Amino acid sequence: MPKPDPRGRTGAPALFLLLLLLLAAVPSEAANTVTVDVGSVYASNEGTSIDPALGAIRGKLRSMFNYTSYRMLDRKRRSLSVGETGEFELPDRRTMRATPLPARGDKVRLSIQISEGPRKLLTTILGLRRGGMVLVGGPSHQAGVLILIISAE
Repeated sequence: MPKPDPRGRTGAPALFLLLLLLLAAVPSEAANTVTVDVGSVYASNEGTSIDPALGAIRGKLRSMFNYTSYRMLDRKRRSLSVGETGEFELPDRRTMRATPLPARGDKVRLSIQISEGPRKLLTTILGLRRGGMVLVGGPSHQAGVLILIISAE
């Protein structure tokens, strides 16, 4: 057993352990911030092209939706604190409001509300892993529909 320090100081290992415990107890700022990314995709049966920007999710789009053409219209990204609501403009004067909710570990919970003017089209809570994405097939747009790609980190 180590001898006590005659000057009354605690040993360096005990101080290091105390600092480590204090740091572990303080939630990191990154855990309280969520970066929300919203992509608006126009899906239709006009043609057979798939926008190169959608290459990574081409298979998911084809397996989940029955359209022959997919084109990325817009993409917006915003960092939000837990409890903070961010508004994303969508095509056709629609909006999406996203609010990160408390979650544990590598999970993200988002309260989502999609509106067209005063009319609410969708209100839901999404649960996903940080870095994950959800595809939401939505309202009509021109000769097809909008598909929203919602991801969170």
